[in-house]
Amino acid sequence: MVEESVDVMQIIRRFENQLNEMGIRVERLWLFGSQARGLAVEGSDIDLVVISPDWAGMSERERLELLGVAAARILEPVQAQGFTPEEVEKGEISAFWQVVLHAEAVAVE
Repeated sequence: MVEESVDVMQIIRRFENQLNEMGIRVERLWLFGSQARGLAVEGSDIDLVVISPDWAGMSERERLELLGVAAARILEPVQAQGFTPEEVEKGEISAFWQVVLHAEAVAVE
C-alpha cells in the first residue's frame, strides 16, 4: 500500500463502521486496485469488496446503493462491491470478481 496506509486503513475502518451502523455485518473486507498494489496517487479511490451475509436477498443495485450511501456518509472516495460468503465460496460471482479476489485483492485485517 501507499505511504499513507494508516490513513487508508482509518478510512476503511470508518467505512466498515458505517456499514455496521446501517445494519450490514461485515464478515470480511478485501482491498484491491491501486491502493492494494501500492500504486495509488493523490486522489486515488479506495476499492473494496465487502463480504457480508446481509447482502443475501438484495439485488446488485441495492447493494451498490447501500455501499454508495456508506461512502457518502463518511465523505471518502470508496468504491465497493458486495457479495455474500456463499456467493464467493460457490463461485457465483463473475470471472472478473473471481480474479480480483483470488489474484489481486488483499485481505484487510
